[in-house]
Order: sequence, then structure tokens, then C-alpha cells
Amino acid sequence: MNIESAQTRYAGPVARQQGAMEYSDPPVGLDGVRLYRLGRLRQHLQAHDVAELLMFDQINTRYATDATNMQVWCSQHETRCVFVALDGAVVLFDYSNLPHLAADLPTIDEYRVLPSFYFFAKGPNGQPWAERFADQISDLMFHPQGR
Repeated sequence: MNIESAQTRYAGPVARQQGAMEYSDPPVGLDGVRLYRLGRLRQHLQAHDVAELLMFDQINTRYATDATNMQVWCSQHETRCVFVALDGAVVLFDYSNLPHLAADLPTIDEYRVLPSFYFFAKGPNGQPWAERFADQISDLMFHPQGR
């Protein structure tokens, strides 16, 4: 089946799967699973008195949001992360401007391009970029956005 016919066949209210499973029928209600996982994470944040969480681990990012993109490569560099607020927004930071990879995911409130500060991208000049990223995280922590 070519891409056009797959897109036509699966257009509509069915929750979109990610990656290689993109154009197959999901075995369960994916949005329900996605929201359950994020809700479970927030329950644990509340139980441990944690207001916000910043996760760089790609398995944790996938669990919290179901957003996937080059997980193995992103696990070796600080290129992708997610900010989860207990009572606020979930913000996915990605290494490039590819918001379509997170489109239609009910677990992501906002998509931002990560200011790449890791050595592979910036060499010894990463500090100003890390400071830009830190400013964004500080803004999310001290000026929370609603869900």
C-alpha cells in the first residue's frame, strides 16, 4: 500500500501511532493509554512532592508523552527532553524544528526547539546555549502555564 492510500485509509478520528506502526490499526485506544501513563507519572510526582520534572532519558520521554524520534541517538546526547509540570503544561523540547513528530499527541501541550548545547553540536561553545535552555526551564518553573 502506498503512502497516499494509507493516509486516506487512516484519516479521521483514530489515534495516530508513531514510527513504523504509523499506518496500522492500533490494538487499543492509544490516546487513553497515553493519558493514563501521563496521569500515572503525575500521581507519582504528587506522592513525592515534586512540582516539575525534566527528563532527558528517551524511554521516560516516550512513557510520559508517547513521542518518539531517534531514541537511541537522542539517548547519547542532550538533544531531546520533556518538561512535565504537576499542575501545568507538558513541553517537549526537540533538537530540530519537527513539530509534526508530536502532532496530535494529547500528552504534549507545547513543542519547542531545544537550544542545542551538547558538545557534539557546539563543541566548547555550549555554555551560552545551555544558559538559554536554563532560562526557558526557569520560565516554565516560575511562570507555569495551564494545561
